[in-house]
Amino acid sequence: MMDKTYDAIIVGSGAGGGTAARVLTKRGWNVLVLEKGDWRHPDEFLPFDEIHFSEHKALIPSIEDGQICVDAVDPTKSRRVERWWIGNMVGGSTMLWEANLPRYTEEDFTLSSVMPQKPADVSMPDWPWRYSDWHPYFEMAEWEWAVSGRTNQSPAQEPTRAGYDYPMPPIRPHGSTPFLVEAFGKAGMKPYLSPRGINSRTFDSRPACPFCGFCQGFGCAVNDRSSSTNTVLARALRTGRCEVRTGHYVTSIVHEKGKVVGVEYITEPKGARQVIKASRVFVSIQAIESARLFLLSKVPNPNVGKYLTYHTKGTAELTFPGQPAWNEGPEGIFQPKTSLGSLQLRDLYVIRDPKRPELTKGGKFSIYDPMTVAPPIKCISRTGGAGKLAGDLWGADLVNRLAELRDQGGVQFSFTGETMSMESNRVELDPEAVDPWGVPMAKVFYKHHPYDLEISKYCLERVVTIMVDAGGELRKFDPQKLANEGYGHNHGTLRAGTDPQTSVLDANCQSHDVKGLYVLDCAFMPTAGASNPTLTQIANAIRVCQSVPGP
Repeated sequence: MMDKTYDAIIVGSGAGGGTAARVLTKRGWNVLVLEKGDWRHPDEFLPFDEIHFSEHKALIPSIEDGQICVDAVDPTKSRRVERWWIGNMVGGSTMLWEANLPRYTEEDFTLSSVMPQKPADVSMPDWPWRYSDWHPYFEMAEWEWAVSGRTNQSPAQEPTRAGYDYPMPPIRPHGSTPFLVEAFGKAGMKPYLSPRGINSRTFDSRPACPFCGFCQGFGCAVNDRSSSTNTVLARALRTGRCEVRTGHYVTSIVHEKGKVVGVEYITEPKGARQVIKASRVFVSIQAIESARLFLLSKVPNPNVGKYLTYHTKGTAELTFPGQPAWNEGPEGIFQPKTSLGSLQLRDLYVIRDPKRPELTKGGKFSIYDPMTVAPPIKCISRTGGAGKLAGDLWGADLVNRLAELRDQGGVQFSFTGETMSMESNRVELDPEAVDPWGVPMAKVFYKHHPYDLEISKYCLERVVTIMVDAGGELRKFDPQKLANEGYGHNHGTLRAGTDPQTSVLDANCQSHDVKGLYVLDCAFMPTAGASNPTLTQIANAIRVCQSVPGP
């Protein structure tokens, strides 16, 4: 039987792929979505079982299906690492995320405006677009993905169009919010309630978040957290013009004479390879895997795989001996202590410190309770660090720390910062290692630039100083290290630009070398930016799919 004819094939069903399906079917296209994983129903995420989901890694690929990481210090050494940020299921990693959905802003699009002098050994181009041009796409993304939040809470918050606001008000604040707003206010900073893809009330026939505590790394059994499957992909399927095929592992993009022809795929490990044809193919399987697919497909561009970036990270935790544990308040106006937190701090996105003129582009903080995400094993694993406490706690030290977490107010800062983009940070095909399907694995070379290490340490020190002044005692201080064996925010590898000599994609995210081949994950990003990237990825998918010429 001949295969059905499709106007486009979409590889991957997560943030980019699901959004592409929504936009293209709305335009009347017939699309086929190919997904390596299976459908997962919210009922499959019950009961809340930390051992099964977190410790036994039930929702992520096995280490045998991971990637090869080259040692940052000794490149003759390498090892397989698991990809904890990958969800091989319909909806991809949006089935496992925390749904933190800030926008990238002009400081990310036009880095030269805040970072005129860059280290000599990096490549940090301005993006070929401007933030102001993307306002319509960000707004569509926020409504398609049901974002809760409130604009204009802080001068440091992402600027929006006058009169615009999110589909829903913010989720209920954490009990630490009044204390933290006051403490940072004394230092001239103003944190604000995060934009989240989490329902603060019933919206689009899905319930409000009950603050169960099982969020990042877990499937949402309540279905209040947005994912591709309960937003954009669901709407695409309802048109009757979208088909999703699970268990389809795309192993190559088929192209001839500079034009895409279709895709090659297998449906079982080491199975027979089959081809489906289409004149347009949209790839969205995260930056490392998309680069791997381009390399497997022999897309003739020397920049493929280069300029991989992971966000610069860092963590600090403090406890406040004079502050009772945060709670829901007498009328339940706050989140439970063990829930997901609510605040963002963006006042260090751009550094203007005359004592440190070499530091310019910084980043933002997500602020949590140290007991965020209730499971006890994860809570214990977060107790130690490079601060007052050792990395592993036992006996009386562990008991005392757990008592602190239970009885005292505490705070955890998670930094997301700009990263220097270097050609040496790259993805290649391993010449020997193959995955369980018999396909060559991605071999990843990565180490952070000294700027990344300095900006992480500097920003952490700034917030820790403010918290110590407010009565806090440091319990963990863990700035970015040189090595990074993988992180959920991965960008670059197939950078977009106007010059085919320095980029893989054009400004509409189409391959310079294979017409009809588009990329919709964060591989297109010329630089990493300094916020969670998914909303910007979604906005870009809307932008691209609205402008692609019709079939």
